[in-house]
Amino acid sequence: MLGQAWTFQAVYSAEDMFDSQEASQLCDRINTIWDTDEALMELLRAASAKLRSRNAMIARINDEQGQLRLTHGVGADWESALKGAVVPIGVHRGQGVIAFVAAEGKPFLSGDVTEEPVYRSYVENTQSELAVPVRDRTGRIRAVVNVESDQPNHFKEADIADVAFIGSLVANVIARDELLRREQALFKIGHAVDRAQNESELLEQLLQIASQQLHFQSCAVFLFDPERRAYVLRAATGLRSQVDVGTYQAGDGMTGWVCKHGKIVRMENPQSDPRWKGRLLEIPKEDVSGYLGVPIFYRGESYGAIRVLRRRPENPHHDNRFSEDDERILCAIAEQITTGLERIRTMRRVVRVERMAAWGELSAKSSHMIGNRAFALRGDVNELGHLLDDKDLNRNELKDIHTSLVTNLTRLEEILQEFRDFVTATQLTTARAGLNFLVREAVDEVFPRRSQVELIYDLSEEELEIMVDARKLRRAITEIVENSLSFFEKGRLRVTTHLANSATVRRARLPVDQKYAEIIIEDEGPGIEPERKHLIFQPFYSSRVKGMGLGLSIVKGILEAHGGEVMEEGRVGKGARFVMLIPLHHRQ
Repeated sequence: MLGQAWTFQAVYSAEDMFDSQEASQLCDRINTIWDTDEALMELLRAASAKLRSRNAMIARINDEQGQLRLTHGVGADWESALKGAVVPIGVHRGQGVIAFVAAEGKPFLSGDVTEEPVYRSYVENTQSELAVPVRDRTGRIRAVVNVESDQPNHFKEADIADVAFIGSLVANVIARDELLRREQALFKIGHAVDRAQNESELLEQLLQIASQQLHFQSCAVFLFDPERRAYVLRAATGLRSQVDVGTYQAGDGMTGWVCKHGKIVRMENPQSDPRWKGRLLEIPKEDVSGYLGVPIFYRGESYGAIRVLRRRPENPHHDNRFSEDDERILCAIAEQITTGLERIRTMRRVVRVERMAAWGELSAKSSHMIGNRAFALRGDVNELGHLLDDKDLNRNELKDIHTSLVTNLTRLEEILQEFRDFVTATQLTTARAGLNFLVREAVDEVFPRRSQVELIYDLSEEELEIMVDARKLRRAITEIVENSLSFFEKGRLRVTTHLANSATVRRARLPVDQKYAEIIIEDEGPGIEPERKHLIFQPFYSSRVKGMGLGLSIVKGILEAHGGEVMEEGRVGKGARFVMLIPLHHRQ
């Protein structure tokens, strides 16, 4: 579909040096090359061969910097003297032919560049030079194609049409590249929408992509706050101190107008518009040359806006206006924000309902278990009262009651501790830690010194560093070890650590672009029936008498809070096999 949309067609006349067959063949070759760099190089090779030039090159414009950079080229002097050179746009003496063409927007032809006031020498050999501007479909100059020769008067006026033809194909390749870049940005934004756990995380990721992929260097998102009855700055590439503080009232300023009316505003020199207030800007208001604001809709109503600004270029010859393509991509981002808000808020409502149900079940079960212990304690206290009233005090009976009191108080403390662990499982205080040290420390803490179970460590030789709440992760590991030991008395318990492979990450339904450390704890107990595997991590489910059945649900909460996952992948009769995945720490 995309290939058909960007099929290049030759534009030529009878006077062109590129005849119809040559032009068609060149277009066909470019249509088969989807790598932008290779396509541009192929065009330069064609231009150089046709015009017998010493060097042929392309300089692309950077809208944010207002400069040209020599990005692609072929020829004897390209690698050594030209590649990567930065060229400010302008018409002043000595700024260069490429700079002049970008500023004037017209072809340039010279048989002796040493006589040209604008000429700038990059290589000593150049005598003749021909350059043409490359424009997009809106008329903006996006690049310059330039050919050079070490022979005087090498290029003729007829050659201008050939280079212009090459320039038209360069324009198509650049347009295709920008379209693909925008599609990739939208793909990444969609991925961020799916992964974001809250609104702040969603907006930060969207702005990061907009800045890096789309080169929107000044971008801000405002969302309606019902309590303040205002549109609050929720994320910005600048203005960090104003996030969650700065506000626009409905209709206040141009951004407030976009929020209130739900309409797009794209304009140059916004200072001339009566709606402009120049508040909450990432750049000085006098330096703003372009404004683009797009409304964000939520449930059919305007709920805020995403706004980008463009700085006034220092070079008066540089045109960095926002285009229709910029407007379309910003509208697509606004739609993704709406999708993300819907998903996150729906998820929040579902979590709230599930949490209330869990609290209800937790309250009922804990009340029942605590009530049982309280009943037993009351019985012991009553029995103690009777014994104390007896003149012939029986010390052995007192010892029995003391033992029962201690036992019931211990059980009560265990219930309360399990309750606290369940409530605080996702509250983390993280720091860097070595995986192997932490795993060995946790396992050694609970593994019995005298046991018929053989403990086997198979720890990664590679040092795996993680960013975790060490106390919580130790809690998760010890819970699984204790759980395993409670189901068998003789055999082997193997603890393994290594870098998780992509297949395991996919089975855990975690993002495959993240690397994970894997902790495996496997035993030789009875294993877990397939029909029970989906139940064991749910709160209050347990086949053990001890506790409230929160242990493995606490493990799952701890792993998920770290951005990881826990799975059980053992087989009945072969033993349980718990797999824990933890994101690796990335050093800055």
